[in-house]
Amino acid sequence: TGQFHLEDADIDAPEAWDVETGDSTIIIGIIDTGVDWGHPDLADKMVSTGYDFVNNDNDAMDDNGHGTHVAGIAAATTNNTTGIAGVAWNCKILPVKVLQSNGTGSYSDIAAGVTFAADNGAKVINLSHGGYAESYTLRIALENAYTSAVIVASAGNDGTSAPHYPAAWSFVIGVGASGVFYDQQTQTWY
Repeated sequence: TGQFHLEDADIDAPEAWDVETGDSTIIIGIIDTGVDWGHPDLADKMVSTGYDFVNNDNDAMDDNGHGTHVAGIAAATTNNTTGIAGVAWNCKILPVKVLQSNGTGSYSDIAAGVTFAADNGAKVINLSHGGYAESYTLRIALENAYTSAVIVASAGNDGTSAPHYPAAWSFVIGVGASGVFYDQQTQTWY
């Protein structure tokens, strides 16, 4: 119900799950608005309460919803009749809050979050956000993290061909839309 995106030809999750469902030794660093580490689909996935670079504390609780949504897509507990199915449901999540409740943030906080994730065992670092300006500080942090982690970033949702950073850098896997869209306000898939 409402998860047809998992069967989309660009994802083919049910077929992929016959081969791989993730590995509990793999930590995915969600660099975003934080993650609701008490969410029923995510609570058993958390390696810690993470770090909040906006408020400078050890509580990366999500106050926007975007980071929790991203974490759910990545690794929500599956086959539990609650919420959604995560693509790699056996992986763990490290929540890192670098964006404010309105979804904005600084490249310096994002860079610090990337470094924190890499230093705390993240093997995948997800940045489902970005911008059109390059940042030397963010690039250096990502290049350093790239030595031990796969970096994945949003290519943007603006329908423009302008480079979107950090997805535009060659060592980052840039991810664009596959024709599926989730409207957070109406909580509807299109």
